[in-house]
Amino acid sequence: MEQIQDGYADSDLPDRFKLALRMADAVISDPSGLSEADQTALREEFTSPELAELALTVAMAAGFSKAAIAWGPPPVIPVTEVPTPTPDGTVG
Repeated sequence: MEQIQDGYADSDLPDRFKLALRMADAVISDPSGLSEADQTALREEFTSPELAELALTVAMAAGFSKAAIAWGPPPVIPVTEVPTPTPDGTVG
């Protein structure tokens, strides 16, 4: 998680991950701001279904986040812990 904070471009993350994060940043902040070079790189690196899944996942997460802020928290918040998969496919 530390590597996807601000400054991920200079992190040790694989280029594929950095490209996906640039797309996520663009979807959240300014979709028209994604450079031609990044658009080309995205089409070369990801399949159309992968791009659609990435864009929709980011857009839905951003939308739910905004809705949660607008509606405020429920009186009681249940806690659910979900294991996080790692890039190598293991779950930790």
